[in-house]
Amino acid sequence: MIVFKLPYIMYRAYPNFGYLTDNRNFGYDTASMSRLKVGDLLLSKTGSMFYSQLSDSPKKIEDIIGSLCELFTDIPYATIEADAVKFFTLLHSKGFVYLGEEVDLAKIRNQYFSYGKLQPYELQASDKLETQKTYESTFGMDYRLTRLHVDISSRCNENCVHCYIPTYKKRSLMTEDMFDVIIRQSKVMNVLNLTISGGEPMLNPSLDKFLQKCRVNNFSVNLLSNLTLLTENLLDIISDNPLISVQTSLYAMDEKIHDAITQQRGSFKKTTSAIKRLRERDVPLQINCPIMKSNFKHYIDVLNFAKSLNIEADSDYLLYGCYDFSKSNLSCRLDNDEIEHIVHEKISMPIDYDKIKENVETKKVEAEDPICPVCKNSLCISNTGDVYPCEGWQSLIIGNLKEQSLSELWENSVIVNRLRSLEFKDFTKCNSCPDKKYCNTCLIMNANEDVNGNYMHVNTFQCEAARIKHHQMKGHGN
Repeated sequence: MIVFKLPYIMYRAYPNFGYLTDNRNFGYDTASMSRLKVGDLLLSKTGSMFYSQLSDSPKKIEDIIGSLCELFTDIPYATIEADAVKFFTLLHSKGFVYLGEEVDLAKIRNQYFSYGKLQPYELQASDKLETQKTYESTFGMDYRLTRLHVDISSRCNENCVHCYIPTYKKRSLMTEDMFDVIIRQSKVMNVLNLTISGGEPMLNPSLDKFLQKCRVNNFSVNLLSNLTLLTENLLDIISDNPLISVQTSLYAMDEKIHDAITQQRGSFKKTTSAIKRLRERDVPLQINCPIMKSNFKHYIDVLNFAKSLNIEADSDYLLYGCYDFSKSNLSCRLDNDEIEHIVHEKISMPIDYDKIKENVETKKVEAEDPICPVCKNSLCISNTGDVYPCEGWQSLIIGNLKEQSLSELWENSVIVNRLRSLEFKDFTKCNSCPDKKYCNTCLIMNANEDVNGNYMHVNTFQCEAARIKHHQMKGHGN
C-alpha cells in the first residue's frame, strides 16, 4: 500500500497539536456548489508526528512505519505498525490522505473539484457541526491571522473607471525578496491563505515563482486578475495546484461596455477567453461584476454567463472611493433610483432574497457587537511592504515589514487593537439606526470618502443603500 498527502489539504503544526483543513473557507466552488467538502481536523501531538512523515509523493506504508520506528525507539515495531495503519486508514476515510494501491492523481483531483459535477455536495449534519467548530473551539476568541491580501503590483494594464487605486500610484512591483519575507513570516504565524492581487499581478514577472513558493509552503491562494495576460506557463502552474483559485471581473457581455469600463480595447475578448481556458482545466473560478451606471442594466447577463459555465459569480454596487480621498472614481456610482432598481431585481430572485433575509436575521447589531471584522483574522500588504487593515484602505499604514515583523504588528499595533475594539455603540448614528441590519457598515468607505480619512465619519451612501434595501425587503413581505 502507498500513502501520501492530498494536494487540496493544508496542514499547520502547533506546539501541542496539528491542524488539517481543506480549502472550503478560501477557495471558490462551482455554481452548483458541487465541490467536495472535506472539513478540518485536529491531530494530537503524536498524530502530528505520524502525519509529518508523509510527503506529496506516494510512499510505501512500510517506509513510513520504518521512519516512525526511528522516532519511537522504545515502542515495538508491531505496535507502531498497527497504530500507523489505523491512523492513516482513519485519515483516508475522512478525506485527508490517500491510502491504498497506485492511483491516478488527476482522478483524485477531479473528485475534489470539477465543473462537470452538477449536484450540490453537502456535508452530513454531524460532520458540518464538527468542522464548523473545530477551529473556533481550539483557538477560542484569540485573534488568529489566517489570511493575507498581498498586492504584488500596483501597476495595471487596464484603467478601470471605478478603481480605488489612484492612477499616479500605479507604478511599482513587489520584489522577490519582499515576497520571501512574507512567506517566511506567514509560515511562522501559521497563515493559511494568501490573496495575490494588484494592480494587475500578472504584470509582475516573478508571479510564477511566487505561486510555486506558495505551493511548496502549502498555502491556499486566491489570485485576483483581469486575466488578459494569462500565459500557458501561468495556466499550467495554476491548474496544477488545486489550492489555487482565481477571481476576475467581467462587467458586461457587451464588449463595448466592458472595454469602456476597463478603458482597454480588446479586454473583454481576452478576459472571456482566459475564463474559458481556466474552466477547461478545472481551475476554481469566481466572476465578479461590480455594478455601476454604465452596466447596471447588463450585470444579470454576466451572472447568466457564469451560470451557463457552472462558475460561481457575484455582483455588488458598493464601490470604494480612491484611497487618496479624492473620490475621483465615484462619478460612475449608482444613484438612489438605480440602487432601487438593482435591489428590486435581486430580491425578486429567490436565491438572493433568501440570502439577504438570512443575513438580516443573523446579523448582530447590539451596542457591544463588533462593527465589522477588520483585523480579526486578516491583514493586507502592499508591494512595498506597507501593512494596512483592508483591501482598499492603503491610506492607513499600520507599519512596514522592512521595519517590523508581521507578528509584532498583529499582536502589538495600537491601530490594529483600536480597530478590533470598535463596536456599534462607538457609532451613535449606526447604533440607533432602524436600517442597521440591512447595512454593510464599512470603515474603508467611511475613510476613503472623508477629506481627512476619518473612518469614524459614517458614509451617507451606505446609509441610503441600507434604507433602500430595508424598504424594498419590507415591501416584498419581510
